[in-house]
Amino acid sequence: MMLLPAATLSLLSTLTVAAVPETNQPSLSSGAIVANVLPADTPLVGLVNTRAETWKTLGRFQLVQKTWTAVSQFLPVTAKFDYTKNVESWLGEQVTVAFMPKVGSTVASIDANFLLLAPVKDDKRLQLFLAQLQADTQGSKVRQYKGVNILELETPEVAPTKNKLPPSLQKLPKLKKRGVAIATFPGYVVTGITAQPIEQLIDTAQGNATLAQNPQFQQTIERSRSGKVLFTIYENLSTFVPLISDISKDPNLPFPGLSVDAISPSLNEYSTIDGFLTVQTEGLRFQVNAYHQTSKSAKDDLITQNHQMILSRLPAATYSALTGRNLNQQWLKLAQTISTKAQLKDLLATFRNFFRSSTGLDLEKDIMSWMDGEYALFFFPTKGGLFKLASPNFNLGIGLAVQTTNRAAADTTFKKLDQFIKSLLMGGIIVNTQDIKGQSVTSWDLGGDSAQSLLAYSWVNQDTVVVATGFSAIADLVPQPYVKLPATYNFRTATNSLPRPNRGYFYVNMGSFLSWFYGFVPIMFNDQNSQSWKEIIGSIYSISATTSTTPEREQFDILVVLAPSRK
Repeated sequence: MMLLPAATLSLLSTLTVAAVPETNQPSLSSGAIVANVLPADTPLVGLVNTRAETWKTLGRFQLVQKTWTAVSQFLPVTAKFDYTKNVESWLGEQVTVAFMPKVGSTVASIDANFLLLAPVKDDKRLQLFLAQLQADTQGSKVRQYKGVNILELETPEVAPTKNKLPPSLQKLPKLKKRGVAIATFPGYVVTGITAQPIEQLIDTAQGNATLAQNPQFQQTIERSRSGKVLFTIYENLSTFVPLISDISKDPNLPFPGLSVDAISPSLNEYSTIDGFLTVQTEGLRFQVNAYHQTSKSAKDDLITQNHQMILSRLPAATYSALTGRNLNQQWLKLAQTISTKAQLKDLLATFRNFFRSSTGLDLEKDIMSWMDGEYALFFFPTKGGLFKLASPNFNLGIGLAVQTTNRAAADTTFKKLDQFIKSLLMGGIIVNTQDIKGQSVTSWDLGGDSAQSLLAYSWVNQDTVVVATGFSAIADLVPQPYVKLPATYNFRTATNSLPRPNRGYFYVNMGSFLSWFYGFVPIMFNDQNSQSWKEIIGSIYSISATTSTTPEREQFDILVVLAPSRK
């Protein structure tokens, strides 16, 4: 049996706290503990899965192994402690970070509102840890609040080992000298930067409504119980917006604050937001749900699972793509939102006038109005086209495929553009019509030479036009790509687990994109210092995202497909 010094035994007796009257028992799950002690209107709750077996599953991904190896060498010496011995031995299965709600007219801040709640599976080991923590820290005291002992510690300044960092990161500031307040309760321990949020928590536990009476939070916590969920976040927007508005103006923040005034009006139709970071077979999935104040009818702008025909217009080696439906409607919504802010409204008006004076076309009437079907903006490899004129190693093409129900209006727009480009350089650009495998293609050629084409377009069927950066670039797309993007393993893996129907995809093929990028700027990434970061980024196969909707919520999903670890 280990013998403890008399001083440590004295500290243990000091730290043992009186129980606060509450409904939970230590045997309850950490989720139940959180629900029974945090106030019902808690603005922000984050749940971190601390089960070792869950985090060990991340070891099968090369990204995690490489990232930890790279980051660990930059950690300050004080950050390297034995987690298994000092923390895991007493820590339960789900740690909670939270911000307490504002009280009256007081100004919220990180120091005054932030809390960390950790479930305790072995109280004796926790008390040993706290006693050792106090013994190793200069400047500590214990005081009582409503029968609860609160330990307050001062933490020293911590500076990163800058000599090991790349030059661009060696100007990182020291972490300022801050305090830590700790209190223990039956089944859990609470930590704050100051004692203020702990005192507010104690007040809540003594009779106020808690998250146990909040059905929206209960819905979130039920979804977080999966062993594959690493992190859960919950936001009560009615209290979160004023909280973050205060925090963003805190002059003591180590980074510039961001105003939420511009986005808060768009959040009024939602009651809560939750999100989940989950381990999947393919990699990591992040999902965010924004719940409507009242249920709405299903949106009519979703693309059905069997109707994403526009994807067949993209080549297999596409670097990146953004697809969707009804670009005209999306632009009108964006313009309406921008117009609510005077400064942004003026910028929009300036842009519209510039577009009209530069092209002779009205942006909404001549361009956007007929883009009412599916669309895809994409970047793909090509050995010709516009960018080849700037650099022989550019090897990039940009394509736009758009469906329309008003081809006549689109044809009128293209004819106006053809006339405009011919007059722009006083005949230096010739508008040619050529044939590619039986497909008619219109090309804007410098001096009439298709090898120096600036832009080309073609109607690949009755309602779909494809536009690309030059004749040589569009030759890879018409009449159709040799291998289509939806047929590739990489794209299927990136999108098969995402919800359908949806509003389209954002997609990046990291392998092909990085191959192009390193080839275009080889000198920047050939030094030894860049090698470890190249290996980390290279272990990401793809990034994909989509949005979808139900009558109850709007949903946003991101999937990062990762390379398996190499044994």
